[in-house]
Amino acid sequence: MDNSVELAESAPPFGSLFPSARYFEIDSNIAGERFSAWISLPAQYDADETQSFPVVYQVDGNLFFPATAPFHQAVPRDSLSPVIPFILVSVGYSDAQSQDWQWLRVRDLLPPGEAIPEAMLQAVEYAVQAGLLSKEKGDAYLTMFSTPAADKFLGFLEGELHPTLAAKFRIDEENVGLWGDSYGGLFAAYVAIKRSSLFKRIGAGSPGIIENSQIFKLYQQALDSKEDYSGRRLHVTIAARELTQQTIYQWLVARGTTELLAETALHPLPGLQVSTEIIPLETHLTAGVPAWFSFLRACYGRSVAAEA
Repeated sequence: MDNSVELAESAPPFGSLFPSARYFEIDSNIAGERFSAWISLPAQYDADETQSFPVVYQVDGNLFFPATAPFHQAVPRDSLSPVIPFILVSVGYSDAQSQDWQWLRVRDLLPPGEAIPEAMLQAVEYAVQAGLLSKEKGDAYLTMFSTPAADKFLGFLEGELHPTLAAKFRIDEENVGLWGDSYGGLFAAYVAIKRSSLFKRIGAGSPGIIENSQIFKLYQQALDSKEDYSGRRLHVTIAARELTQQTIYQWLVARGTTELLAETALHPLPGLQVSTEIIPLETHLTAGVPAWFSFLRACYGRSVAAEA
């Protein structure tokens, strides 16, 4: 007896996958690009129309929103390690550019003047040779890599996206966070050292800080400025296997990250609270989601909120 049934293939609607999320696209005058924002509100948002909530911005939204959003409304109820309710804003690239997000992020997440590792340039060349990228796009990305513009992307977040969302949602303006991983972690470290006027709780997962990175020049400038970083937190994570296994990530990630942590210990920025956690067993590829939850525990855990 034939028990087979017909499979009706279709693209599932966004709402069926992420019922509590909303999706927006916004054109940035500062960056001259179009970005996307996936927004997930806390479960408590509609219960009290007078209550405002912290907001956490997460970069590389095309990758991390699908991986973390399903847990967003549940983590405040986690009895083992609850965090305070917050609005999640995951920032990425529009539908038209979504297939190229892994290249576009290099433009937006690296500080101006940051050198591009040879391995990244080789990755573009390989993608062209393998037919994954057109020669035209590959050349465009290599040109783009020569002028990274994290300053413009930060300007977009601070000066365009956040004011727009603050006018639409009930946001606690004194409790705005930022998290990123890999080059997103580099961007997060850049924002923390730049002493952003908006972002006060920042998580940098496996930041791609190479030798002679602009991060160290900016850190020295911050030290020389003697500015007060009180009320600000920086949580840095790194994957155990980035540290222990002899791979490219030892010098692309582990060396620079440990050097930054050494600087924060030996020459601390006045008032900046720095914490760190090694993500056990994981690699550069697999540590991102655990790093996100590590950041939430460190900067938005209920015990941390009680101390603030």
